[in-house]
Amino acid sequence: MTDLKINSIQNKIGNVKVSTVIEGAIISLIGLMFFSKLSLKWTMVVPRSLPPVFFQYGMHPFINFGLNLLGFMILFFFWRKRKTPFKTSKTYSCYLLVLGVTLGIQTIFQIIFVNVSFSPLLQLSGYFMALILILLYSVIIPNIFPVEKAVFWIRNLSVGFVLFSLILLPFFFPFFFKGGRFIGVFKHIPHMVSAATFAFIFLIRDVLRPNLSWGRLRRNFNITSLLLCGVAIILTSTKAAFVTMIMTFLAAIFLFPSKRRSLKLFKIIFLILATLTIAIYGGEGVGILYDVTTGKKSFGMRKAQNGIQTRLEEVYRGLEYFQEEPLMGRGLLYKFMSAKGIKVSGYNSFKDPHNLFISAGVIGGWPLLILSIVGYILMLFGAINGMFSKSYDLRIFGIFLFSHLLVFIIYHAHFSLGGLGDRMYWIAFGYLGLNGTMKGSEEITR
Repeated sequence: MTDLKINSIQNKIGNVKVSTVIEGAIISLIGLMFFSKLSLKWTMVVPRSLPPVFFQYGMHPFINFGLNLLGFMILFFFWRKRKTPFKTSKTYSCYLLVLGVTLGIQTIFQIIFVNVSFSPLLQLSGYFMALILILLYSVIIPNIFPVEKAVFWIRNLSVGFVLFSLILLPFFFPFFFKGGRFIGVFKHIPHMVSAATFAFIFLIRDVLRPNLSWGRLRRNFNITSLLLCGVAIILTSTKAAFVTMIMTFLAAIFLFPSKRRSLKLFKIIFLILATLTIAIYGGEGVGILYDVTTGKKSFGMRKAQNGIQTRLEEVYRGLEYFQEEPLMGRGLLYKFMSAKGIKVSGYNSFKDPHNLFISAGVIGGWPLLILSIVGYILMLFGAINGMFSKSYDLRIFGIFLFSHLLVFIIYHAHFSLGGLGDRMYWIAFGYLGLNGTMKGSEEITR
């Protein structure tokens, strides 16, 4: 065997090893989104807090940040060295560049003029963690990880944790509910809401457009899993998640054409029944929705709450924070700031305005507020473009953002490297921000 052939074989073996490392690192990071939010309280063995290992009966944020940093360093090296046909579009790249520079300038101003009594090092750390979040999840991973693999792992992990929670529910009932709302094996309600919503969205394509080679057992399992994920969403008693589920189902019916006659018939019957229901009971339904929203009636097992009044109070509180520093903002870590300094355990949810634009204004003043409006518009166009992509995998991400358009309005700015939703949103932004269509395993032309 010639030296040339030997070198060629060695290069191929080396490329396989590199690809395995890259893929393993990305899959681990996707899994970390969920594992970092797990609570082991139900085991009655794990302590609530044991720094730097446990926090709130689960993984300590320091470990999560460390693993994210390790994954970033591994993938950044290969991303810079490896040529890929999938590049982030110029429009999205320019937006990310302006966003990163703006956050950096505002952070420096905050250190000098606003948060003088707080550690400059910690404030800079918050800025660099935000940069890692954006670059890692919205640029590097979408550039080097095929979209069909991302969909595969997000779907399987989210569905797995939701089903695991439901299986354990009869045995650990007291641990799996908080305030009448289902939290499953997660630390807090928003984590279960996110996981169940992700599971429903990423699984629905397999139900409405199943692979013709799948057996009846696989198809029935997917249908059952989808229904159980819907039940989990309802058990969280989260109105926004319920609306997201309905929007997802309606969009998926039109965007995932079915080859099986039974599914086509199901869609037709469903649309007819839905139209008749709205025509006959639409007025009564609006009345019920109004009563639930204003706190006259409860939703699920959650106590009745005037959602409009509560949200307005949070918005007004956020406006007060914003008006204190409208030009420079209060910083990326302002929710963790207290008289004792900046601490992980010092997180104060009452500082959350529950409004994307006001939240951005509180963090970075008018510059970031304006960028959040621009970003929301880009997200809208990206969602529409994704829903009509040639790749069904990209369509899932399009539906994901489309169904979350209302949720984003009542959510906060997404700059937390520790947030489950924040990391997931940036992944979606990244795949839909690619220049051109990424060929997936399920294309319309196939």
